[in-house]
Amino acid sequence: MKFSDFTKPELERIIENANFTEEEVRIFKLLSRNFTQKEIAYRLSMSVRTLERRVKSIKSKIERV
Repeated sequence: MKFSDFTKPELERIIENANFTEEEVRIFKLLSRNFTQKEIAYRLSMSVRTLERRVKSIKSKIERV
């Protein structure tokens, strides 16, 4: 799944319906802007491993939308 392939209306619909936490919304928006996981982890002051778990959760929630 490539987050940057989503259109703006799709992104908004997903954010509205996926029941993301505030942190997941921030991560999802950065992923959709093509930031790498390493860059996102640095920006949000978390380990890459923690970010990987958050991304897994985001993907799971998207699949249910």
